[in-house]
Amino acid sequence: MKIKHAYLTASNPEALAQFYREIGMPVRFADGERWIQFATDGAAFCIAGLDESAVEPSSNAVVVFEVEKLEGTLAKAVDAGGTNISGIRDMGSHGRAAQIRDPQNNLIQFFERSKA
Repeated sequence: MKIKHAYLTASNPEALAQFYREIGMPVRFADGERWIQFATDGAAFCIAGLDESAVEPSSNAVVVFEVEKLEGTLAKAVDAGGTNISGIRDMGSHGRAAQIRDPQNNLIQFFERSKA
């Protein structure tokens, strides 16, 4: 079994998509306000409009994005309207992580693998 895609449900998909574009995710496909899919490595990351989604917007999921430069991505996210809620957490030999709330209050995490 493999993960095909993960998506967030948004009341304003285009506004939320703008945030993710500003932190470096280009759009691969968009179907108006119904479905926006980003060009990512591995499983697809998407935003679904209320009519397209199987669920209402919620706060019980965390999407984790692996990034090359944690500080730079964190700064882009804050500049684009995100809220840094945790600062950078050092996880030793595993790497470092930071938790963000995007402009529509979804919790996401950026993870930078340890260089050692």
